[in-house]
Amino acid sequence: MESVIIIRSLVPGGAAQLDGRLVPGDRLMFVNNVRLENATLDEAVQALKGAPRGSVLLGVTKPLPLPDIGDTSTADDFIVVSLVL
Repeated sequence: MESVIIIRSLVPGGAAQLDGRLVPGDRLMFVNNVRLENATLDEAVQALKGAPRGSVLLGVTKPLPLPDIGDTSTADDFIVVSLVL
């Protein structure tokens, strides 16, 4: 069974909220070198809590709008966000 880790909320005043690039609804793909494509929620939490202080790389995919007829975009596009914690 495939699991998907979706960001539900951000810590008010935290690094991610202040940075502004992550928003609720983004899918978390990796934290530094820990891939989360099929991770459990506990594994994702551990990857985030276990990240060292300082610069952290987060890979996320943005939710796509419902496609128009003829739209060829894919859900495989993702961005990398570097945050300083």
